[in-house]
Amino acid sequence: MLRFTALALLCLIAPAGAQVRVAGNSPDAVAARVVDLVNKARSEGRRCGSESFAPTAPLATAAPLESAARAHARDMATRDYFAHRGKDGREPRDRVRAAGYAARLTGENIAFGAESAEEVVAGWLASPGHCANIMDARFRHTGIGVAEGRKAGAFYWVQTFGAPGA
Repeated sequence: MLRFTALALLCLIAPAGAQVRVAGNSPDAVAARVVDLVNKARSEGRRCGSESFAPTAPLATAAPLESAARAHARDMATRDYFAHRGKDGREPRDRVRAAGYAARLTGENIAFGAESAEEVVAGWLASPGHCANIMDARFRHTGIGVAEGRKAGAFYWVQTFGAPGA
């Protein structure tokens, strides 16, 4: 039943044949598709666990957030770990600030193993905490990173969120 539910969810998000897979596509194309899917979810509103979210404004990409997301995805893939805290001890807010984004609020979603933009967004939307990050109206900007680990097909995903400082 679980496989059917996940498959049904994927089919609702993307039409058949429209998946943007990591393999064979540029990181920019994959990131753009993730942002499109996230913004579609934000435009419709949704329930994330026990919390309901009204439709909200789309996220714009921000180069510093993309840089932070890509660097963390590469670091996890290269150093073979999966966590918000980097091996250097830095947290998402530290990476975002170091990349040059002046934030009053930051957030981060991570994922491992998804092979397409549709699969990773479906997984995030099915998880209450990840979904809440996506739907949080305070966030205005995002950045996406994906990197392949040492094992072929082992993809590490990072989505950073930011609300600019005053």
